[in-house]
Amino acid sequence: MTQALSLYLHIPFCTAKCGYCDFNSYEGLDHLVPDYTPALVRELGLWAPAAREFEVRTIFFGGGTPSLSSLDDMRTLAGAIRERYAVAPDAEWTLEANPTDLTREHLEGLREIGFNRLSIGIQSLHADELELLDRQHSGERALEALRDARAAGFENVNADLIFGLIEQPLSRWQATLEGVLTARPEHISCYALTVEPGTALYYQVQKGQLPEPDPDVVADQYEWTRDRLAGEGYEQYEISNWARPGLACRHNLVYWRAQPYLGIGAGAHSFFAGQRLANVDSPARYVELVNASHEEREQHGRGALQQIAGGETPDAATLRADALILGLRLLEGVDGTEFASRFGVSLRESFGPAIERHTAIGLLEWEGDRLRLSDGGLLLANEVFVDLLPESEAAAAVAPG
Repeated sequence: MTQALSLYLHIPFCTAKCGYCDFNSYEGLDHLVPDYTPALVRELGLWAPAAREFEVRTIFFGGGTPSLSSLDDMRTLAGAIRERYAVAPDAEWTLEANPTDLTREHLEGLREIGFNRLSIGIQSLHADELELLDRQHSGERALEALRDARAAGFENVNADLIFGLIEQPLSRWQATLEGVLTARPEHISCYALTVEPGTALYYQVQKGQLPEPDPDVVADQYEWTRDRLAGEGYEQYEISNWARPGLACRHNLVYWRAQPYLGIGAGAHSFFAGQRLANVDSPARYVELVNASHEEREQHGRGALQQIAGGETPDAATLRADALILGLRLLEGVDGTEFASRFGVSLRESFGPAIERHTAIGLLEWEGDRLRLSDGGLLLANEVFVDLLPESEAAAAVAPG
């Protein structure tokens, strides 16, 4: 049976860096764009021999801002994927996009290339909240982008939203979600704002210029969101994701089910052949190293993947913890029989004391042989996850700073 594989392509360029964003993205590097797309094509070629026995079933262009890339670049990259990999006829092709980039012509071009799913970064429909987040679009333009995508032929569109904003009352979050629901997207992602170290927002909070999000308000917003989207017929399948029946994001399910994927581009991560790998972050250095690897392959028929900055082969305990933690993000939870078949040891044998602690206080629950987060556990998932990490990783996760 052919093994499934997913591809992630990272486009790190942005017109402006959002203050809350800790992704590997950059503004002011437009001069690198002409060299970056050819480097992506070359890295796809470098990985292709190792993926010969796999069928690619999902492709995801993320960033940064992939929708800034020209249609010619997207056409080149899609062609390179199809030429070098066995792509399933029904593969899911997703592009992350900002509302300001989505002209009707651009959207129709993306459909012609073969993209069949869009994830539009809306975040909020309120001007002051968008300003707080350093977003460049208006609420009106965000809703127009959803409608334009539908008119261009997209039948699977995600709206990416952020709640729990600083000093955001429940009513303001409700207004954003209600507004987005008028466009009836097939998929909605709702993420609580996280003040990540190293971001501009983090330093504003640290300096006392802004307060931290109120966790009680965040909890109220999340619980209201779950009820409201259930009432509209959306199925919650992951902590932060809802979809119409049958339209869960297949690519992200690969991550949560700890299945293999290749990350292409500056700072992209891979999980392949039992290894975790990460490319160098710097786009300029990435281009340089990929080109050097490509030249070496051309001259000698072999050579290292020089763009890989680091990697590890996780031990058995780490692989089990990854599978459980990622799987618990899904509302279906983790099937104990499948886990035992995969790892040769049961959930209770691997994590018995931690599972007992969290079932006793109501954060985890069993349904037959399936373990999952309870409704209350969805709000406190990180507390459960830290307790499931191997000892070395758990110590790092709770270490100060």
